[in-house]
Amino acid sequence: MNELVVASLQFPTVVFTIALGIVLVYWLFVLIGALDIDLFDVDVDVSGAAKGIGDVLTGGAKGGAEAFHADAGHADAGHADADGDVDGGGLWHVLGLGDVPVTISVSLITVLAWVGSLLAMRYVGVSGWVTFAVFVAALVIALPIAALLIRPLAPVFAVREGKSNADYIGHVCTITTGRVDTGFGQATIEDGGTVLAIAVRCDRPGELARGDKALIIEFDRERSAYLVEPSAEMLGAERSTGSGGTEPA
Repeated sequence: MNELVVASLQFPTVVFTIALGIVLVYWLFVLIGALDIDLFDVDVDVSGAAKGIGDVLTGGAKGGAEAFHADAGHADAGHADADGDVDGGGLWHVLGLGDVPVTISVSLITVLAWVGSLLAMRYVGVSGWVTFAVFVAALVIALPIAALLIRPLAPVFAVREGKSNADYIGHVCTITTGRVDTGFGQATIEDGGTVLAIAVRCDRPGELARGDKALIIEFDRERSAYLVEPSAEMLGAERSTGSGGTEPA
């Protein structure tokens, strides 16, 4: 036990030990409900820490790509391609670490880097300048391993955007109230197997009754309801317009 403590306090493991302590305190606060799991819900491509890691690991490749294109006489195109490949996607998202909250990614990387550094210092017994290489190697190796472990969790944190009111324009709904006028009316609409109840209005009272099919033509924000017209009438008008354009002169 004493050997583990001593090894944890030696460089470079001590850096990861401090980070691991911060991570443990953070998750303790998460468990008691004092902090959220998405406390740092930001785009890690532009955050300082993640962008720094990406710049360190991909800076050499970017510089090499720019130099190659410059020698070939395509410096401008090469610069654009390199920027697009490195800055556009980002190493963080390329590895899939951005598919979960950054707190989970950073926590897992910290644990893996701490274990890797501890094992290297304990069993390899490096010293001097090699310890700096161990620090970098532990961090670099932790990234792809963390990406593999995080991959099964990605669907849990996937964000799916809901439909807006405009997405239902052009759909056919079924009237469920006895009448529909400028101030009253209800209808149902099917959305991927789910039946939704919506408020509808019709500027021509008496045209729609319970069980009728109506076509959604607009969403009225002032009345917070969809404007509808009898679907048979609307479809018939469209057919008449289409056939009228093909009549011979």
